[in-house]
Amino acid sequence: MTQSFLTHTLPGRTVTLQDGTEYLWFSGTDYLGMGHNEAFQRYLAEGFQRYGTHFGSSRNNTLRLAVYHEAEEALAAFVQAPAALTVSSGMWAGQLVMKYLEKQNARFHYAPGVHPALWGPEYQPTAGSWTNWVQNTITAIEASAPGQAHVLCTDSIGSPWVESFDLTLFEKLPLDRPIWLVVDDSHGLGVLGTDGRGVFSQLPSHLHLLVTASLNKALGVPGGVIVGDAKTLGHIRLSPWFAGSSPSAPAYFYALRENLTHGIYPKAHHQLAENLAYFLPKLNPGLDFAQVPGYPAFCSRRSELYPYLLQNQILTSCFSYPQPNDPAVTRLVVTALHQKQDLDRLAEVLFSFG
Repeated sequence: MTQSFLTHTLPGRTVTLQDGTEYLWFSGTDYLGMGHNEAFQRYLAEGFQRYGTHFGSSRNNTLRLAVYHEAEEALAAFVQAPAALTVSSGMWAGQLVMKYLEKQNARFHYAPGVHPALWGPEYQPTAGSWTNWVQNTITAIEASAPGQAHVLCTDSIGSPWVESFDLTLFEKLPLDRPIWLVVDDSHGLGVLGTDGRGVFSQLPSHLHLLVTASLNKALGVPGGVIVGDAKTLGHIRLSPWFAGSSPSAPAYFYALRENLTHGIYPKAHHQLAENLAYFLPKLNPGLDFAQVPGYPAFCSRRSELYPYLLQNQILTSCFSYPQPNDPAVTRLVVTALHQKQDLDRLAEVLFSFG
């Protein structure tokens, strides 16, 4: 098992451990650097001043805070979806969708490596490639009874092992079947698409679309979201699973609304793109990282890479996920916070390792 470390500070481009040692930090999922974004911190402080530290109520209560609805409208416009519904986490967003779809008398099809947030009825892991899964699923749906409903569950991009998925293959799904496509965009929202708007607008419109995501990655908000058509989200909102759960702190959704209104996320996305454009030509091609063009994570299963980076004052992640017996993956992440000298140092160490 890889050694773990404690820190009393929030990691940014660097992190200081409990013993006072400083490392360059190339990991985590704060892709846009919102944890240290000054504008975001200012909006969050305004939110806490206005709304206090939490909202102890069901969002379906008699008295409702408008800021949640306003943030949802802004978020739906950002991802180019008809509507959005926010909840306390990305995991809960996925499970709310699964609980809703359990009632549709549908057959579920799970993509290889799909995140546990989308594990639903009688989940069994799928082996093989993602592309083969899509092709086999299309064949199975075409052979099914015309009235049989189907639910396809997949991530928008592979994680922790980085892998791109050709979402255009879903356009080949038949038009004469009731088909739900559920996509976990937790590692795409804020990073993939124009200005980091995620993948919703890239999905085929002839399907019933529901996209879930954690907001606590690129967007920096402790919460989750479901985007899709307003009617379906209205049904989910009326469920006891939504009504009985507490919302995230309203101050964060005030900050989310302000970030979206003032274009904070596209600015950070542009900085992330600049960092990647600077770093990629310096990356040692002999290391054969798993990577996706334009995406800030780089993965390796070479067990000796993680300790070598550590010896050179570079800390990244290397742990089994999501199951404790899964093979550990060394995952390097470039963020919007990194400076050129950080990227130069990482490239230098990777070349010396290679």
